[in-house]
Amino acid sequence: MIDIEEIYSEVDKLSIEEVMSIIKSLINIKTIVPPGDNYREYVDVISPYFEALGYSLEEVTVPNNLVQEISHDLEGPRVNLIAKKDFGQDKEVTFYGHMDVVPAPTDGVEKWRFPPFEANSLDNGKIYGRGVSDMKGAMACLILALQIMEKLELSPIYNISVMNCTDEEIGVWPGIRYLAEQGYIKGIVFCMEWQIHPTILVGAAGTLDVTVETIGKSCHSGMNFLGVNALEEMVPILVELMELKKIVENRESKDIPGSQKRNLTPMFNLDIIRSGTKSNIVPDICQLVINRRIIPDEEYLEVKQEIIGAIERGKKNSKALEVKMKFNYLYPSLRTDVNSPGITRMKEVMKLVQNIPENRINYRGMAGSLDMSFVAQILNTKDIIVHGVGNHDSNAHGVNEMIELKDIKTYIKEILVFLCVNF
Repeated sequence: MIDIEEIYSEVDKLSIEEVMSIIKSLINIKTIVPPGDNYREYVDVISPYFEALGYSLEEVTVPNNLVQEISHDLEGPRVNLIAKKDFGQDKEVTFYGHMDVVPAPTDGVEKWRFPPFEANSLDNGKIYGRGVSDMKGAMACLILALQIMEKLELSPIYNISVMNCTDEEIGVWPGIRYLAEQGYIKGIVFCMEWQIHPTILVGAAGTLDVTVETIGKSCHSGMNFLGVNALEEMVPILVELMELKKIVENRESKDIPGSQKRNLTPMFNLDIIRSGTKSNIVPDICQLVINRRIIPDEEYLEVKQEIIGAIERGKKNSKALEVKMKFNYLYPSLRTDVNSPGITRMKEVMKLVQNIPENRINYRGMAGSLDMSFVAQILNTKDIIVHGVGNHDSNAHGVNEMIELKDIKTYIKEILVFLCVNF
């Protein structure tokens, strides 16, 4: 018989020093992507935690021919770590966390309270560092939970696999996609991302980047009649794209809740434009990058054709010598089944640990993208839990990314209850 109060007591006894020891070891490694050149170091640091608990370890590297499909300047091997332990059960759970983090600029208007790659804590329990929320902090929580499980001699109801994976932040070929294709992922998938609040992820948007180039002819700006201004000839295309943006963002999902008092909506952003080198030279090239968020209700090929149509309409009013398009489908969209076994169990865990009634559990979609969408497609599953240790103030990807000790302890309790308690 599991003594839940004993579990809670053991978690509550964790000191900030014990928590910070693991978090510091992970945050202090700069796994920024691009270039993602420190995965080897990260795997070397995190492996001993699992070895000490009797987990078997396997390293799997994403092949170079696949890595070359990613349109970023990358360095170093894309090495992923798989830690597994057979507890003699007939059910499996796979915990997932990504090793990579986004850059942490220190020269902007907002300033970091501490160096972003030196995890630090305050007396109020707030812990700062790049990746604490997204998502090294959750992996530290899992390690602490597994240590407590061994200390209390608890028997989980699952055989456990833990994946530490590469390149989630850039898509196309994140490590978890390759591991899914190679058959490493078993049972319920527990993605340790997002927030501690009692929220069930119903769906997430896919991501499409479109690069549009207008080609002109350079000349002296004092004799612009001799050239073709690629930037100016991009304008008719921009006009059509902005009209399409209005149409796209007026749509919404038929059944996936969003965060703006509407159901989940697709997003259409003109994010980057580059042209010209000097004010007295007519530019001969202009490059535009569109970021399109595709909700599960939409079909990728229809979205692509819609964008092509807008660009073609703009071309009719442009004098560009040539217009080029490149489509980079970074992530498919994701839809989960909130009544699937794993997610249903997670709802029971939230109710118990956070001491809330079922009507306090929220259901939401996100306009962000997750590499879990590849897993869902490859395994043909909608039973994917997305639940992490962040909160509304964590500011993942932003300056002063932060999590809190109280949420860490709640999350560790949830992991232990999920693994060990029969409902």
